[in-house]
Amino acid sequence: MEQLKKVFYNVDGVGLMKSMIAFFERQRIFAFDGPKMGSKYVGNDGKRTYIKFKWEGEDLVMDNKDIVRPRSQIPEFNIHVELALKMGWLEKNGKAYNLGPNLQVEFVDDVIPDISAVGDIKEKDGTSVFWNVHSDRGDADFLTLSIYCNWRFMNLNKAFEVVLGDSSRSLLVYSNTGGGNVVGNQVTDLLREVNLIRRGEGTQYFEPVHVQYIPVRKEVLDIIEVQVAEATGELTTFGAGNTIATLHFMKS
Repeated sequence: MEQLKKVFYNVDGVGLMKSMIAFFERQRIFAFDGPKMGSKYVGNDGKRTYIKFKWEGEDLVMDNKDIVRPRSQIPEFNIHVELALKMGWLEKNGKAYNLGPNLQVEFVDDVIPDISAVGDIKEKDGTSVFWNVHSDRGDADFLTLSIYCNWRFMNLNKAFEVVLGDSSRSLLVYSNTGGGNVVGNQVTDLLREVNLIRRGEGTQYFEPVHVQYIPVRKEVLDIIEVQVAEATGELTTFGAGNTIATLHFMKS
């Protein structure tokens, strides 16, 4: 999991899933025979022994059309229930689970297979199903999806915004050095509005493309104060480390 933290640079729903797929694709290649891959990835009939994804616009589709079917080689696909619920792939009604609005089952060539005869997922009573939620992996619950159909993950960006909020936010930088700006119906010490885009761990840096100079309030500045606030007016709370604001003065 420490390795996964390093791949999430584009923090929205589509970026999250692209980073995850790229990460596990690299892991799969490195784990076996490198780029050659070999027989571990191809069945006797030439079909894949691993799960493949494709993008259709901003929808992510788990494409199981050409996947190998022998029961001994069937790959599993599991999603932690907590993530599935937050992303709208599952809904919980009391103790029961239902598929959520952001996950859609699609049958290969529009043909519904006889899941009772060939299914890879079974309920506790032995009934074959296309998906279920189980807790046989320690204390965690997982959503398991069948590879006898395709799965479409939809509304990734909107769902991710609900989980973490918008990936961008506006910060307002105030200082007593400027002559004041009109914001709404009042004059404030606003220097600049900064659009900060969340990009995972590390230093966040903003430099305006177009520099706007504001007349200074006084010819002599003995004390300079700078404050950063949210759009709601509350002062911004920063994490550990240094927060640096550089003011640029130009002689008129």
